[in-house]
Amino acid sequence: MSQFLGVAFQPYVGRWTGTPPNATTPYWNSYSQQDIVKMLEVIASRFSKISTYSMGCAGYYPPETPWDQVDSNCRVASAAAELNKLRGQVAIEVAQGIYQQSDTGLQHREIEGAFSAASAANTVFPNTVTSFVFTNEYVVDAQTANAVNAMIVTNKQNAHNLNLKVGVRSHTFGNIANPSSPFYNEMKTLIQKCDFIQCNLYPGSNTPTAQDGVNGVSEAFNMIKSAVVGVNPQCEVMIGETGWPSQGVSFNNTDNNVNNLLAYSEAIDKWASQQGVITYLFEAIDEPWKSDQNKQDPPWQGQNGAEGHYGLWYLDDSGGYTQKHV
Repeated sequence: MSQFLGVAFQPYVGRWTGTPPNATTPYWNSYSQQDIVKMLEVIASRFSKISTYSMGCAGYYPPETPWDQVDSNCRVASAAAELNKLRGQVAIEVAQGIYQQSDTGLQHREIEGAFSAASAANTVFPNTVTSFVFTNEYVVDAQTANAVNAMIVTNKQNAHNLNLKVGVRSHTFGNIANPSSPFYNEMKTLIQKCDFIQCNLYPGSNTPTAQDGVNGVSEAFNMIKSAVVGVNPQCEVMIGETGWPSQGVSFNNTDNNVNNLLAYSEAIDKWASQQGVITYLFEAIDEPWKSDQNKQDPPWQGQNGAEGHYGLWYLDDSGGYTQKHV
């Protein structure tokens, strides 16, 4: 088991039923804590850390809805704590995601829910939740960088009081290595406030082999890391997402098959261990909803898209989880 490699995780692993254009996947709130414990047991056979994306808040829930009765992402930290208690050790540690909400009230509830979930989980088993990840791929300009910075500044001390770190996941951290970027200064201010950043880095377009993919990700990571050291030497630089799908059309137009998925995960694991970089593979278990059977565009998210096929496992016909293999 790698000390540095983890997996990105959401429990939305249900398969499609019905016929397009009226095919459906299970409701977002339909995965119980026990369902998620079962998933985490599978993940814990190979990994000891997960990074999540949200607290499950949504506008279709009344404001008074308890934090643990919204979409099923809200139950991940508690499920991890339950598993850890059963094992008598931290089998899975959680970087708790906080999703970007367009509504101010929803954003407040999302953040409050994350604090509640972390406190509840760490009461059941200490050190289950280690950090808060504020937003995912939301920082794309000066305005959004400032918005996330405000969240970090407002909540950092309260998080530290709970022995939790704060950081951000984004695909745009390369801007910190480019002083001419239109939001370089805002990115710099954000990184100065973070305990860590999670960089979403994938192989470039038409990358021919898994090792070429790792080489490209390594180059991008090192460029970002060097720039971050000059801004905030205490900010840990991680990879929040990286991966290679097992089938379908992907945004980077790679050759997508199980062989390449496995070769890439093995090569990035070796790189992460050699470099001492915490890295989260995208993703733990296939999420079929991301390959929308009811639409065509964009192609990587449509019927033949790769978005639903980045997992190392998939939900099989028996209701169990099968590891992908050749």
